Amino acid sequence: MAGDELLEAVRFLPSQVRDMAVAAADLDGLPDRSGIENVVILGVAAGRVAGDVVAALAELDATVPVVATGGRCPSWISSQTLVIAVSQSGDDSATVIATEHALSSGSRVVAVTGGGRLGELCSEWSVPVVPIDPEVGPSAGMGVIIVPVLVLLERLGLANGMNRVISGTAEQLEERHRILTIDSTQIAQLVDVLRGRVAIVTGAGAVGKHASRRWVQELDLVGGVASVRRRIPTGPSDVATGRRLADVTSDGAVVIVLRHDFEPPGLDGGLALLDDAFEQVHTFRAAGDGPLAQLLDLILTADAVAAALASRHDA
Repeated sequence: MAGDELLEAVRFLPSQVRDMAVAAADLDGLPDRSGIENVVILGVAAGRVAGDVVAALAELDATVPVVATGGRCPSWISSQTLVIAVSQSGDDSATVIATEHALSSGSRVVAVTGGGRLGELCSEWSVPVVPIDPEVGPSAGMGVIIVPVLVLLERLGLANGMNRVISGTAEQLEERHRILTIDSTQIAQLVDVLRGRVAIVTGAGAVGKHASRRWVQELDLVGGVASVRRRIPTGPSDVATGRRLADVTSDGAVVIVLRHDFEPPGLDGGLALLDDAFEQVHTFRAAGDGPLAQLLDLILTADAVAAALASRHDA
């Protein structure tokens, strides 16, 4: 995705999040709620991240256990299991195979997909599908696959407060876009020092881990910057690994630290080690109410950085 296209995706992300909530709320043919004892979310790549995020939210607000299993269909699923298959493209083979197993096992299945083989399979089995755009960028892609799953869980009475979570997320994304429109100084400063260097992206906890993965992908594939993900150091040996990487790169490394409100305690020592070991440490802090808002806030910022890098390449 080119820089200009990515900026458009950033601009319209809040409305896309709301649109997907409406699409899931209007979906017909949902399975019967009675007797559902557990929920399994299938999906790899972005679908796996979506499942992990939803499962984390469900720990607080779900009325039944919700687990994300990636591309594996557990052996214990039954007619009392709701399976939600998530694939932006619809052609993730592991997700398709796992969904086929779920259907043949008698589970109740709903899909969130942009089509592909998964869409064809759902049509064959008369499985309800929330259709999504397979071409949207990373922040929009994460939003449009997470939001429908949350809405479906609430519609079936399996989780509470999901519409509130979605509304707050959309508001935060609007606020982040407004802030970036007014002042993009921090992004410009990062872009200025990334050329010719390797980016080391780090963050703690589930939000930090998933946000870091998307930053690495966007910096590499869109921004043209070699990037790796590393954990926040717990001791000198962790820092040494990053230093070795910096030393074999002509202009060294830039460390990007992603902070949020749901981090585990005890990070101060590791962050101090980074500050001591690297000249360029750039910290981005998420805002918003709840882990979904803060995850997408960090990913939207990654899109903005990648778009700025791509624009400089094109200039």
